[in-house]
Amino acid sequence: MREGKPDVNPHSIKARSTIAAAGLLLIALVVGGVGLDLAIRYRIQNDVFFSAEQVAARWSAAARNGAVPRPIPTFTDITLVQLVDARGRVVDSSLQAAGMGPLSTLRPPADDRLQERTECSAQDRCVMLMANRVSPAADSPVVYAGTAQPSLLTTHNLEYVIAAGGVLILVSVAWMTWWAVGRTLRPVERERQFASTTSHELRTPIAGLRARLEEALLYPDDVDPRDTIQGALRATGRLEAIVDDLLLLTRLRGADAAAPESIELGALVTEEVSALGPGVPVRVRVAGDVRVRGSRIQLARVVGNLLSNARRHAVSAVTVTVDSVGGQALVAVTDDGAGIAPADRERVFERFVRLDEARRRDSGGSGLGLAISRDIARAHKGTLRIEDSPVGARFVLTLPLAGTAGAAAERTAAPRETAVKLRRNTWFARRPPANTGP
Repeated sequence: MREGKPDVNPHSIKARSTIAAAGLLLIALVVGGVGLDLAIRYRIQNDVFFSAEQVAARWSAAARNGAVPRPIPTFTDITLVQLVDARGRVVDSSLQAAGMGPLSTLRPPADDRLQERTECSAQDRCVMLMANRVSPAADSPVVYAGTAQPSLLTTHNLEYVIAAGGVLILVSVAWMTWWAVGRTLRPVERERQFASTTSHELRTPIAGLRARLEEALLYPDDVDPRDTIQGALRATGRLEAIVDDLLLLTRLRGADAAAPESIELGALVTEEVSALGPGVPVRVRVAGDVRVRGSRIQLARVVGNLLSNARRHAVSAVTVTVDSVGGQALVAVTDDGAGIAPADRERVFERFVRLDEARRRDSGGSGLGLAISRDIARAHKGTLRIEDSPVGARFVLTLPLAGTAGAAAERTAAPRETAVKLRRNTWFARRPPANTGP
């Protein structure tokens, strides 16, 4: 790594982003969890003391009027009620408090006759109660009303629940952050890999060109100038092909396409086949008038790439079929070569990917042809894929038909095939639509 130019690793960015998000969330969860725990505990205590206050006030008023029943009835969760005299003797109580000693020794003063307290026994049994002094008199009895402390206040179950929820939230957010950042950086990673691969692909012809020129400079008497020039031209030709394809990829990504036009695919394929040089013969079959809308130059590039690829790998023949099915225009290019394994059928559309067999037979391709072809197909709302074939490889280009232009082609019944020899190595076969009526 060069000084001053840190290596921007998407995986490192993803990890740092996830750790940062998880750390900030952890702090927020701790603060929020503590606050939630305190708030819940306060609410529970407040509710219990409020209910106990209501019960204590009711029976304190009854005691002042001498109308306390025996035993004292209970109607709420406040089940422990006692009336205790000034000597600390239990005068009356509820059934649940029968036989118990005074719930508390607290005697509120005359100027503050209502007080709350939590009393705990030696067995860690705690009671939350309200003490209500019946009157300001010195010998005034006291009404105690309370209940056993709720389990959420005596155990750590509340903290366990909050902690478990916090861990679940933390893990979920961390995973979502990892996934979201990874998805966001995926195009960056692809571009990073593409830049690395491009630099390697450019370095190869440049290194070859430099080696030839240095050899000619160091050993002028031992080098044939013609061979040197031819080698340099081949290297510059490969560089030119790579640069042209890179520029085309840039234009395709920039969505800078020209205004679409109506294109008759049969005629377009015929033109591209007619422009081929000597080599493996190509047979063309066209079913009717199959029209699409798009860029003629770009679609011609796709057809040309598919034809060049098929002829490089064919043994004796290449077949091109133009047809329309279900509102889609189809261009199928089939060769009789070794074919492509199912596991490699998506890899061949990646940039600068060449299979081993392709490396042995390919001579000078930029490695971008099929990637560009698929990008063009997608830009035209179509697809480019490899289908099963009894022999060789079968590339199928699918494009939306232009309006209803392909309807007549789809209604043809058993069209006959005629062949016209265009050149020494190409034939064109058109299947005209049958007469379907007046």
